[in-house]
Amino acid sequence: MEPSAALRPPGRPDGDGTFLWEGIINGPVRSRRLGASLGLNLVPPRSKLCSFNCPYCECGFNTPKAPGARWPSPDVVADALAKTLERLERLPDWVTFAGNGEPTMHPRFPVVVARVLEVRDRRAPGVRVAVMTNGLAAGREAVRAALNRVDERLVKLDPGPVERVNGVAYDRAAVVEQLRGLEAVTVQAMVVEGPGYSGASDTAIDAWLAALARLEPKAVQVYSIARPPADAEVRPVARARLLEIAARARRVVQGRVEVF
Repeated sequence: MEPSAALRPPGRPDGDGTFLWEGIINGPVRSRRLGASLGLNLVPPRSKLCSFNCPYCECGFNTPKAPGARWPSPDVVADALAKTLERLERLPDWVTFAGNGEPTMHPRFPVVVARVLEVRDRRAPGVRVAVMTNGLAAGREAVRAALNRVDERLVKLDPGPVERVNGVAYDRAAVVEQLRGLEAVTVQAMVVEGPGYSGASDTAIDAWLAALARLEPKAVQVYSIARPPADAEVRPVARARLLEIAARARRVVQGRVEVF
């Protein structure tokens, strides 16, 4: 997400230029892909915790959980959201689970989702709720059910070798099968290049398109880095190449394909 001058998130840049949210609420911010979005961060304070460890991440590489930091309780998250919605002069388009890591790692994620939806329904019924997730936990029944309760599931599926692009080794085909158990998903594809790899190469795109065709998402969002990444050697991909990748994606999926 990219803050505008009028919508500046209450986060802080780290010493390496990466960006950590300071609390549960972020924004509203002006998102390239969602419009006005109010972010929810479920990760313990002063921590970056994710089941991926992407070198392109604006929040930096993973850290240990900060000493004394705790996962915010469902009631604390709901209270923070309710108070924020009350004070805003203009409601956002979205409330989005995002933050300093993977939201489904929260040990009570399904309960948090339930509480947030209750607040949304009571305070701002016209606002939609989204989750940005890497999908690794989508195979767990309770997490899958919670993801299917929200209005939008924005799922990472990046081209390139997963151990380099996402920082961890995992079975992409198995994750795609898990994601097929979700209601309609939107794929968010970060296309980057780094030392010894390129997510924009024909080989990487061929493998990504095969996974995309199997997943059958309702939409695909193709983009590259817009903020300082965790690894300074990660480089953005030119928009002309992103447009070429999107054109190929349109041949294998029925849903909307956009470049940001």
